[in-house]
Amino acid sequence: MNGFVNICKPVGATASDIVVCVKRILHEKAGHLGTLDPGAAGVLPVAVGQATRLFDFLTNKVKYYRAFFTFGKATDTLDSYGVVTATSGVLPNKEQVEAAIKTFVGQIEQMPPAYSAISVGGVRAYKLARDGVEVNLTARPVTIYEYSLVRQESEDTFIFDIKCSGGTYIRSLVRDLAALLGTVGYMSGLIRLASGCFEMSDSVTIDELRERGESCLVDITRPLADVPVVEFSPKQFDDIDFGRKVKLTGAPQGYFKVVCRGVFFGLGRNDNGILKLDYYLKNAVNNPLYKVD
Repeated sequence: MNGFVNICKPVGATASDIVVCVKRILHEKAGHLGTLDPGAAGVLPVAVGQATRLFDFLTNKVKYYRAFFTFGKATDTLDSYGVVTATSGVLPNKEQVEAAIKTFVGQIEQMPPAYSAISVGGVRAYKLARDGVEVNLTARPVTIYEYSLVRQESEDTFIFDIKCSGGTYIRSLVRDLAALLGTVGYMSGLIRLASGCFEMSDSVTIDELRERGESCLVDITRPLADVPVVEFSPKQFDDIDFGRKVKLTGAPQGYFKVVCRGVFFGLGRNDNGILKLDYYLKNAVNNPLYKVD
């Protein structure tokens, strides 16, 4: 059993909670393709079986969010679950917000929240923060492709649609936006609408997965639709399987799907004219889920 399950995560559950449920229901190894805060809801793609080998290739796909930002109050976690650390009587208006968000579009340097899953000396940053340890993180480049105001919900709360690169912290966005507007703020709600090719419209709940089981699996090649295909002969496949070098001619730049007789069994790249198979899905040729049209 190999592929992906597009789970609609409810508020309150952790990404790890969801992975544990998927493992118990499908009786396969599993791993999510990018964490989602417990207070957030929405799309959480989970790789199942050999699809977990594609984890590193798929985790940085573009994300789409519906975000709720509340100004005038800040918390230590930058969301509604934290302890209030600051307040401000300054509340921006719609025009000020619309002008300010434009400055964040493009590649920016973003400081992750102290309460995050980033590893610091082998320990998750949020665990150190909970213990009162000062967390020293480094700003990192992220890309904001789209950042638009949906509407002003109330005097202090605004709703945004955000399209961004993997690794972007929406909680950091509200912190930085509030600072630019001369106030403080926190993320009062978050819904992930899409992660790469996985969208809310075709997601399933854990209860639906329990009921439908394996039929909820998404084909293992679906997230790779934009990756080119290179066909190899059975002889070349044998060479690959036994670790022998395979020469390439005319292979595309970057990664490509490695296919034999129309069946997908890994991701490779051109390494000075030799196939470098970075993601090999063992025994893939015996599984119909790997069929490439």
